[in-house]
Amino acid sequence: MSLHMNSLAINISQLRQQIRAKRRQLPATQRDLANENIGQHVKILLQHSKPASIGVYLPFDGEPDLRPLLEWLRQQQINLALPIIDPIEIGLMQFYVWPAKTDLHTNRFGIEEPQNTTVLCGKIDLVLAPLVAFSNDGTRVGMGSGYYDRWLATQSPRPLLVGIAYELQRVENLPRKQWDIPMDMLITEKGQFSFSE
Repeated sequence: MSLHMNSLAINISQLRQQIRAKRRQLPATQRDLANENIGQHVKILLQHSKPASIGVYLPFDGEPDLRPLLEWLRQQQINLALPIIDPIEIGLMQFYVWPAKTDLHTNRFGIEEPQNTTVLCGKIDLVLAPLVAFSNDGTRVGMGSGYYDRWLATQSPRPLLVGIAYELQRVENLPRKQWDIPMDMLITEKGQFSFSE
């Protein structure tokens, strides 16, 4: 049993490396077009769901770049929040209010975060979450530290979890651990996919 689990862990680790490499190697013109399409699909979703506050992310390691969309979200008077990884407590991440023109700094993982921000975002209606791989049943594989799963487990009611990815990140089958929180929806350059029952 433990041998199978070790083999599974190694496979997921290898899968992460392979997909992250493919994502980084995406040609610039193809990436720009995919980012634009993803942004358009997010706009369509938000016109229907009309959230007051959204948890967003800044791109890292070849993730889809939503920065042009973020400016549009501000114009719609939607409150934005960015995740900050706790520098002391391992595995802890919180979403903080992200006003326009907030200075950013790079954390220990190389991810941009708001600087000098102390206001936790009280209620988030929807989270746009990056991921490394996804399968057709809504399972998402992240970077491996479980930050989003831990944070989501503390939220009641839980915000709508919308994964953001490129189609090249789609995998036929992914194992789901007991604590993994599946996506409600996924948006890629090909469109919007729902997993809610």
